[in-house]
Amino acid sequence: MYSPRVELALATALEAHGLSRRKAGRGFEVSHVTSVAMIAADHGCDEDTIVAALLHDTLEDTALEPDVIRSRFGALVLAMVQDVSEPPQPRPWRARKEAYIDQLRVTPRAGARAVASADKIHNLSKMTQGLRTQGRPFIRPFSAPLDQMVWYHRTVLATLQDAWSHAILEEHARQAAAFLAAAAEAESAAT
Repeated sequence: MYSPRVELALATALEAHGLSRRKAGRGFEVSHVTSVAMIAADHGCDEDTIVAALLHDTLEDTALEPDVIRSRFGALVLAMVQDVSEPPQPRPWRARKEAYIDQLRVTPRAGARAVASADKIHNLSKMTQGLRTQGRPFIRPFSAPLDQMVWYHRTVLATLQDAWSHAILEEHARQAAAFLAAAAEAESAAT
């Protein structure tokens, strides 16, 4: 996975995210994007896709300007990062998620789809773990209820499967199934 471009992408992610924490303080953003890049690399993705994976949350969650990505990594990497970036926060949660899904549906870039899938693999694995260890209280810090998260993750997976075929989708489907099972268990335990 190492190359000078990948190292520069990691440095750029560190510059942009610093020590920012993930939702509810659960881990660091940089460890998340590094995990996403490793998942992409493990599934045979090319260097541009790995670089985009390291940068995939910078436009959405930091003040990093798109021109920095373009000048350091090129137009293709910038386009992939834009493909997997949600619109700005003033929009409601569901509207942001629908816009993201629409972007995945129409992107011509397989690398963007791979980054999206790797991102969801990591997120789903963490959410499954949290639901299994903490139950429904794990969801409280999130901005959407569990049933909406279930809708979102099912829809993202179906959208990617409809538009594209890649080995990474097998792992994505496994992680989604584990999450759906954990969500169902948490729901039934709460009633």
